[in-house]
Amino acid sequence: MGLLLTLLAFVIAIGLLILVHESGHFWVARAMGVKVLRFSVGFGKPLLRWQRSPEDTEYVIAAFPLGGYVKMLGEQDGSELPPEQRARAYDQLPPARRFLIALAGPAANFVLAVVAYTGVALIGIPGLAPIVGTVSPGGLAQRAGLVAGDRILAVDGHAVDTWEDLRMDLLAAAVSGERLQLRVRSPGGRTELRTLSLRKLPPDSVGPGFVEKTMGLGPYLPPVVGAVQTDSPAAKAGLQPGDRILAVDGRPVFSWQDLARRIEAHPHQRILLRFQQRGVTQERSLTTEYVLDAEGHPQGRIGIVMAPLPADLIVRKERGPLAAVVYGARQTWTMSVLTVEMLGQMISGRVSPSNISGPIGIAEAAGASFAAGLAPYLGFLALISISLGVLNLLPIPVLDGGHLLFCTVEMVMGRPLSAAVVQKAQMIGIVLLLMLMSFAFYNDILRLLKP
Repeated sequence: MGLLLTLLAFVIAIGLLILVHESGHFWVARAMGVKVLRFSVGFGKPLLRWQRSPEDTEYVIAAFPLGGYVKMLGEQDGSELPPEQRARAYDQLPPARRFLIALAGPAANFVLAVVAYTGVALIGIPGLAPIVGTVSPGGLAQRAGLVAGDRILAVDGHAVDTWEDLRMDLLAAAVSGERLQLRVRSPGGRTELRTLSLRKLPPDSVGPGFVEKTMGLGPYLPPVVGAVQTDSPAAKAGLQPGDRILAVDGRPVFSWQDLARRIEAHPHQRILLRFQQRGVTQERSLTTEYVLDAEGHPQGRIGIVMAPLPADLIVRKERGPLAAVVYGARQTWTMSVLTVEMLGQMISGRVSPSNISGPIGIAEAAGASFAAGLAPYLGFLALISISLGVLNLLPIPVLDGGHLLFCTVEMVMGRPLSAAVVQKAQMIGIVLLLMLMSFAFYNDILRLLKP
């Protein structure tokens, strides 16, 4: 069922993104008076096709879903058309109009992102409160003076509502290599400023897990027991669901991560737990189990599961229609800039290219967001739509950005490039695109092979 759900979410996402992208080209071409011969979602052998009449556009759903195209009259051989048809040929348009047709596809993806993010804002996504639960020794957060219990209020003046907001703001700052200021409310109730320096980060630090691994920050998860496994050390010691762990071997425990780290560090060893059960503080001595983690390292376990988060740690912010549209537009702009900066930093070597995902990685993200609910799935669609829009704007022949480049050169020179130059450029573009796709597949496979 999980695989089917992932495939369904992936097909819906890719199909919608391609449909929207190609619709942008289609409608602007039609508005310019160009005859569209075929509108295809997918490449290869047609699975479904329909056409009102021989003079109308043929609509196709093809076998290979990772792409699509709009075939226009005169795209390649307009000079050989009969005189009565040449008026509706693509290559008879001035370069400025062809520029608009090429631009319409990526523009449609950005519009879809605005709509999707607007939907996210209207629905509201429950998020974890931006309260610091763990601060790793030696990390950037510790050097900036952050401590467990700090609540992040704003990043460079931009209000932070959830831990995910904080994560995205920190990632954006890391890509641009900025120093930033965090406004925090300390456990004592005082509002203070903390300065983080994000310069000279290693290339492989920016990406998934950046906040936890490089920044050394983890969200606050209460050390409250949700379930106790039968016949486990915790069960034998009398722990019950709802118990709050206060200390391990006399050292106070603040968060669930802190508790897990203390227990894991003592495989098959005697530890002393202090916990609160139904308002009464108790102490129990128990021996942890000896287990091996995914990398074969020994760890301690006592057989407890974390309790669901309490309501006061869940933040759900819903916006009205106008505020939602503003949020959608602002979020689309922010993520578009971040995507461009990430690409630039990959080229310069500041950000590791291992962050590039292929179809397998996208499918996994689609399935996970789909299972999480409508709002997370809309957020995923917006992010992928932005990525598709930015990718297509790259000045690579065979992509929309290549067409934009050719049109720009033609407007500057006053004449089109020769057919031989265009053909050679397109061959180079195909090679570059195949290299990029191969690298994305390679990253996907590496992620699958990791334990």
